[in-house]
Amino acid sequence: MTYRTVLLHLHDHVRSAAWAAYAARLARGFQARLIGLSCHVPAPRPGHEVAPMIGSDPIAADLRKAEERADARAVEFERQCTLAGLAAYETARDDVEPASAVVAHALGADLVVVGQPDPGDPGYHEHRALVDTVLQECPRPVLVVPYAGEFEPEFGTVLIAWDDSVEAAHAATAALPLIERARAVHLIRLRHPGHDSTLPLQAGVDRAKAWLGCHGLEVHARVCTNALPVGEALLSELADTGANLLVMGAWGRRRAVERLVGGATRTLVDSMTAPVLFAH
Repeated sequence: MTYRTVLLHLHDHVRSAAWAAYAARLARGFQARLIGLSCHVPAPRPGHEVAPMIGSDPIAADLRKAEERADARAVEFERQCTLAGLAAYETARDDVEPASAVVAHALGADLVVVGQPDPGDPGYHEHRALVDTVLQECPRPVLVVPYAGEFEPEFGTVLIAWDDSVEAAHAATAALPLIERARAVHLIRLRHPGHDSTLPLQAGVDRAKAWLGCHGLEVHARVCTNALPVGEALLSELADTGANLLVMGAWGRRRAVERLVGGATRTLVDSMTAPVLFAH
């Protein structure tokens, strides 16, 4: 199993060049084709906003600006691909709503790469909505790269969050090309103090370990008792293991419920300290 095509959502964030460089190096490592998706839908104008000049067409002006931004993103993307020595890459354009475009184009890829929303970015709310929608609806695994820090797509240690769910199984399977390249693999099942007996949880962990062993992987698998909410506990384990990739299922419950109770997916998207591969 490998990745032959990687899709990268091109963004206007100050870290977009770093995300493109990361995706290009990742694609090069798998000898994969990298597609940079640039959407050029103009931002909606408030209904009360007056055209800046008499006789001008504000819609045409907004569209022109959106196309110029798309051109700039494509130029930077191609520059990063060249710097990474990537042989196969292309830019795709779409003029539909960005989240819908990513989900549609993902059907032609093995892996989707997006940047983490940055609360300090003026476009944070739009970016956050895009990532939430992609994680919920994308038919492919999604690798989210943090906006802070420097990262290489070479994973010395991988941490797999396991809970016997369909989402966790899909995420671990989708991440196999990355896991197989790691020097160390940790698989954990979180247990809240006072909840559930350890024995049945350990049985599920042992099954997952045996499955990964059939792929030639030596896995450190264990049940971890932690009183923190799941998302915070995973961040703690990420730090303790020194892992530079977390693999986990996304939106184990309906997204509206996860938002209400502060689910693990939301916590990781908000506070990730390393790239996270999500699948649902």
